[in-house]
Amino acid sequence: MRPLLLILTILITWGAIFLPGLGNTELKGEEGRRILPARRMMQTGDYVLPWSEGKPYHRKPPLVNWAIAGSFRLHGGESEWAARLPSALAVLMLALTAAWAGRVIVGPQGAWWLPLAILTTIGTIEKGRLAEIEAIFLSLSGIGMLGWLGGWHRGGAPWGRWLWAGMWFGLASLAKGPVFLPLFYGFAIIILQRSRQLKELLHPAHWAGLVLSLLLPLPWALAAAERMKALPPASGDGQAQVWVNQIVKRLDPSAIDWKSYPLGPLETLLLLCPWALVSLYLWRRARRRWWPELSVKDRALILGLGWGMLGMGLIYSLLPEARARFQLPLVAPNALMAVVMLAHWQRHAGAEAVDSTASRWAGTAVRLLLLAITLAGVTLPWWKAPGSMLASMAWMLGLAPVVWLTAMRLARLSPPGRSFAEAGLLAAWGMIFFGVVITPIMRLHEDIRPPAERILEVAGPEPRIAALYPGPQPFLFYLGKNCVEIASPGQVAPDATHLVTPKDKWEDKKLNSRLARQGFSEKLLEVRDDDGTPYVLLKRSAQAP
Repeated sequence: MRPLLLILTILITWGAIFLPGLGNTELKGEEGRRILPARRMMQTGDYVLPWSEGKPYHRKPPLVNWAIAGSFRLHGGESEWAARLPSALAVLMLALTAAWAGRVIVGPQGAWWLPLAILTTIGTIEKGRLAEIEAIFLSLSGIGMLGWLGGWHRGGAPWGRWLWAGMWFGLASLAKGPVFLPLFYGFAIIILQRSRQLKELLHPAHWAGLVLSLLLPLPWALAAAERMKALPPASGDGQAQVWVNQIVKRLDPSAIDWKSYPLGPLETLLLLCPWALVSLYLWRRARRRWWPELSVKDRALILGLGWGMLGMGLIYSLLPEARARFQLPLVAPNALMAVVMLAHWQRHAGAEAVDSTASRWAGTAVRLLLLAITLAGVTLPWWKAPGSMLASMAWMLGLAPVVWLTAMRLARLSPPGRSFAEAGLLAAWGMIFFGVVITPIMRLHEDIRPPAERILEVAGPEPRIAALYPGPQPFLFYLGKNCVEIASPGQVAPDATHLVTPKDKWEDKKLNSRLARQGFSEKLLEVRDDDGTPYVLLKRSAQAP
């Protein structure tokens, strides 16, 4: 595939999967925790020390906050679209890097197989459409891993691959810390050992890359520590203490939730599907049939990726407070594993074996799912959201011929390339369906935006709202850029016109009296957040100081 056509294919596939309906759903999950500190940065101009709930927040480094704040500035305002776009763009960067790595490691077909595998991994699709840490984290660490793997496979001096990995690993550490490094070394050590290059770990290039990955976040950490020293002692623990507490919490056996703990490995496998299943399916065939025909380097790559990801994946899954998202940096090496296995299967098993019953069944399943999505796209709007029926049905009916003509064209491709292309088409059609059909239905059942809308109806246009002891509430985002989170009544700005606080806090006599002295004695409204917690809206009297 020509470079221009390859890039165009990646851009179209990425856009069709990650952009439909990107800004049409209300915040969910951890998005509020990432967006509100970005808003505070824009309010104060302080981009060094993140703040949340009126207190310094350094449980996580600030790269995602910087990205969201930058996106807000570029878009000229706050919106779900602007908040989520950095995650989608990070995935695009990973896909473009994968095109180079796939060509180097697998050959010309790998240049489009590997990006498609990454773009159609469940974990990538789920996190790449949210304003959370994981998409940026898995993308930056994945760029470093693929660069290292491509450089190792191509050969040559180690300086380029280790410095490349160190630079991107350092940026990934600014997103979530260096917690992905054990995952990387889990397969890198096996690859080097199997290829008789283990001494490379003693090479100055390796140490330079490792130091670079640790030093890149250091200027921010030092600057944030200096800012903390200038704050009152009651402002909270320092960075080091917070991070130590985080590690201890993850390793504390009493934190195990025995209802969900056994499901951890299965959740990880789901996030890495469908390509993790492909690798598992081909692993035994490879070892029993065409393993001797592989070069030492290819065997080292397959064994390193396979055993390294399996071993470290199990270790991470067994942590007392394990989360499947901790292993999302494995998205890129997992996709590469599937691509490498399928490429060797194609080369060594022959065309007839590759175009097997399993491959044909997979193609049939894809076309049945395309048909199901098409039918659902026509019927669901009429049934669930009549108000959006015409627009939703027009989109689905208008794009359906394009999708089916593309499916017919892809059916002529030889496997396994057909599988990657059909997976991309299925993911794209599924997310278009989500964007034009499901999101209007979800808008009818929102529970985060409505409390903010009720507050703004009562408070009037452009209110200056102080949110006292708010907790990590995403509905604060919808109160507008003039909403400021505070951790004590003494932080109320002189120009604040309204105050929002949990009802149980307001009912405390001491706090109630203090707020009354500041002019907040008139209760205008009581609302409940998505968890049912009541909040009160207070108005400042005109004669208040």
